[in-house]
Amino acid sequence: MLRNALRTLAAQRMRLALTVLAIVFGVAFVAGVLTLKDTITEAAATSAADDFAGVGVGVRADSEHVAGDPAALGPRLVERLRGLPGVAAVRGSVTGPAVVVDRDGDLVGRVEESAGTNYAPGPQGSDPLYRLAQGRAPSAAGEVALDEAGARTAGYRIGDRLRVVAGGGTLDATLVGTVHAVDARIRLGATLTLFDTPTAQRLFGAPDTYDLITVTARPGTSDAALLDAVRPLVPAGSEAVTGAALTAERRDLASAGTAGLATGLLVFAGIALFVGTFIITNTFTMLIGRRTRELALLRAVGATRRQVTRSVRLEALITGLVGALLGLLLGIALSTGLLALLRDTDAAPPRGPLVVRPGTILWSLVVGIGVTVAAAWLPTRKVARIAPMAALRANPPSPAGLFRRNLAGLLLIGVGVGGGYATVRAAPGGNGEPVLVTVCGVVAVTGVLMLIPLLSVGVIGALARPLTRVFGVTGTLASRNALRDPRRTAATASALMVGLFLVTGLTVIGASLKDSLDHAAARGLTADYAVSTTLRDPMAASTVDRIGRLPHVEAASVYRTATARIGDTEQEVAALDPVAGPKVLRLDFVAGGPEALGTDLLVERVEAESRGLGVGATVPVTYPDGTSGTLRVGGIYRANPIVLPYTVSTRTLDPHLERPVGRQVFVKSAPGEARALEATLKDAFGADPALRVQSKDELRRGLGAAIDLLLNIVYGLLAMAVLIAVIGIVNTLAMSVLERTREIGLLRAIGLDARRVRALIRLEAALISLFGALLGVGLGTTVGVLAVRGIDLGNVPLGATIPWPRIALFVLGALGVGLLAAAWPARRAARMSVLGALGSE
Repeated sequence: MLRNALRTLAAQRMRLALTVLAIVFGVAFVAGVLTLKDTITEAAATSAADDFAGVGVGVRADSEHVAGDPAALGPRLVERLRGLPGVAAVRGSVTGPAVVVDRDGDLVGRVEESAGTNYAPGPQGSDPLYRLAQGRAPSAAGEVALDEAGARTAGYRIGDRLRVVAGGGTLDATLVGTVHAVDARIRLGATLTLFDTPTAQRLFGAPDTYDLITVTARPGTSDAALLDAVRPLVPAGSEAVTGAALTAERRDLASAGTAGLATGLLVFAGIALFVGTFIITNTFTMLIGRRTRELALLRAVGATRRQVTRSVRLEALITGLVGALLGLLLGIALSTGLLALLRDTDAAPPRGPLVVRPGTILWSLVVGIGVTVAAAWLPTRKVARIAPMAALRANPPSPAGLFRRNLAGLLLIGVGVGGGYATVRAAPGGNGEPVLVTVCGVVAVTGVLMLIPLLSVGVIGALARPLTRVFGVTGTLASRNALRDPRRTAATASALMVGLFLVTGLTVIGASLKDSLDHAAARGLTADYAVSTTLRDPMAASTVDRIGRLPHVEAASVYRTATARIGDTEQEVAALDPVAGPKVLRLDFVAGGPEALGTDLLVERVEAESRGLGVGATVPVTYPDGTSGTLRVGGIYRANPIVLPYTVSTRTLDPHLERPVGRQVFVKSAPGEARALEATLKDAFGADPALRVQSKDELRRGLGAAIDLLLNIVYGLLAMAVLIAVIGIVNTLAMSVLERTREIGLLRAIGLDARRVRALIRLEAALISLFGALLGVGLGTTVGVLAVRGIDLGNVPLGATIPWPRIALFVLGALGVGLLAAAWPARRAARMSVLGALGSE
């Protein structure tokens, strides 16, 4: 039976080629994601080890450290640590966001990762972390050194004047040196700017204060012994940890980020593999259907049912093994190419060698072989049930009816739709509702998949009527061929349906979010312009004051956020100017009024109802600096997407912040002076790379652009599933042409020319593609609308929006995909020899 399986595979190799290709693409997705994750994680771990190489102990603010109570990590502590026995070196560092501006006024390198820090020379006069490559170290305000790669990218040389965005503003400096640095941020494509220590402390912290103090042990002193010696000197609000712990924290942080990304990508890989199961099942069903008499003959000459079944499953296992190995190789190649591509973007991962772990190889084999064998399980089980003598007849027995399958499908659809509707009606906006709606959607989709053979008869029959009128007998033959085997048509259409179902559902959700956020932003924002920082660094206080003093300004309010404990839970709290805030943001009060913002707490209506709060109620508050108090609820307002559920005045929050600054200022123009204000803002800040001036309409478009970007990424990830569906259509049509060789020869013999044979195959592909597309977009639209009803955005009312033009494009795209997939099978059918086809078995 082993020899029989191998010979069968050799004989069927061309028919299995497309099935193997589907397995290859699915496994390649999995292998590529795992290889990418392991490579980035290993590179990040190496970077973390390099950053803290030689560090025995680090002293830093502990996890309970709060703003307003700075830990005493200053020069005095550094000197005391240097005096400890077993200490070789002590270094204090202070770090914050800093980006170099090139000669064209553009920010250099990977902006989000770029940083500034202090050059800290030791007793020998040099900084062990940053070896000078050219020039000298910065020693005064107005002097900086850059990493070699950053200086080269920006085009600066020693002695050049340059600008650096840091400390919430832009400063001018002279480049006095370049350094060679082993720093993870540089590996990511970021720039590193070095300042003298007092300047760095002024920009990123407080005078004479460090973020981190690292201690290096002398030879013969263990990290544990050094830690025991350091701990008694650590001030309150700080902690001492080993260098190994610092390395592990940095490595775990990188691993967590890549693990989350990998999990999301593996979901899409699973979708692609799920689509591939339809193709594999269809292929083995068609192959086994052609070999029914052959397998029955094996039974008749002595093979047992188990042997025949194992033989066919062995064929599936070998097919899966070949596909898995090829997919593994392709996945490694794809991950290599993707890493090279990412290194030229702002999302550049750390540099390092390609890592292919044994687990990646194992999972690739398990996925490839497991999916193939599982997909082929049902067809082999069915053929084993046929009695040998029945299978040897000229007309083998027909497959069983679809009554049980149809009944089960109807029940699942009823449960899914009914459960989803009941869930939405019973708990609109409840926290558990999206999960329940998703589960109900999956149940309903499963029911539809089971009903596709039944649905194909009605839907394709309806689509066939205009085809028959336009194409005559060719259209009639195409529709009858599509309906000849409902199971086969269902399996082929299902692959395309799943891809379009996901694409359409996500598109409906995205369009609904986009429209709802746009409407809410238009209603909730009364300011004409917003000035915001382009970096993660907050805006300088002087910039905020300057905006408020500009001409043509009626009102300007900084928008600040901070974390505070409201009652018994941690909450993000917004702070607005008590006078200007209500003028730039619409606070639609249902109780109380804007005058309460000066001293009281304002609460969003839904949040107030959930907590049972009303005007006049008092709420215990723990501020960011750790101090506690109570606030009176002075107003309750309707949802606003820009304003958080809890709002106080800047007068209330600022005394409890170490640095009372924000990243955005909303500006309202004086009546009739909007254009003049725009010109004033752009004149004042347009040339500053640290700031961005946006109109109200630009802010709204920015919300939509973020959702569009996310959707485009999802479309790209689902492209693999759609590609596999296309392979399925090609595979089904090619094998169908092979099955109908004599039939096509007979049609040619009675007058159907090659052109109409090609049209016959293309129309059949168009019918199957349209059938899958209509099911996919219909189901996706339904589930998308239900999902929108289950999403709770808190302060944004969400309504369903169906983007009909885009959905129509999906259907037309599916039709085009079907016609493209039919090109090769149609050409093959048209080029058949009439006499050869009539003489085939």
